Amino acid sequence: MARVRQDIKELIKESGGRTRAKRAAESWYENGKKTAAEKSVQTTGGRFQPGKVYVFRYNPKYAAELPWYDANPVVLALDPDGNNDVGINLNLLPSDVKERLLDRIYNAYESEIKRESVGGKKNDARRQSQLSIRWEEAKGFLATYKFAIRQYIPGRKIGQAVVSYENWSKIVLCDFADLNGTTYIQLVNEFRNK
Repeated sequence: MARVRQDIKELIKESGGRTRAKRAAESWYENGKKTAAEKSVQTTGGRFQPGKVYVFRYNPKYAAELPWYDANPVVLALDPDGNNDVGINLNLLPSDVKERLLDRIYNAYESEIKRESVGGKKNDARRQSQLSIRWEEAKGFLATYKFAIRQYIPGRKIGQAVVSYENWSKIVLCDFADLNGTTYIQLVNEFRNK
């Protein structure tokens, strides 16, 4: 078991169960956004930096024409595609898949993450530099769930926050999905049948 899943296991044990750990993680995130002293969750504007996890409200350009969309993505950022930000919307993945995914990413980029998690950068989401992860590599991690790789128009993101590498285990426990036009079960079934 790698770092992220081990940390999740410890959070669940400390909280007395997965539901309590989820509530504690969501509270940590919401309170962290409001507190300037909390550097592990920080509001930030601008483009994605590959390897970082972002949470934001999203209003797609053609929302009325889309069959579905997530209005509150939690995204592991990849390299951009032209003018659009690209990332893996973790909300669209089953819990065990997103935990394994972040474990694999952590293992693959562990030396980069550790370099960004020392000294003044430790638990400081804005000061931590991006990773060298690319979307072509991410497709290999996802296999069946490639549909979770999404593009976002930067100007349509609202209230964007970034999470430090040390807190991936907390953000992965959070349930922030705001699916419009579908349910999570319908979405997974739709893409499994393709």
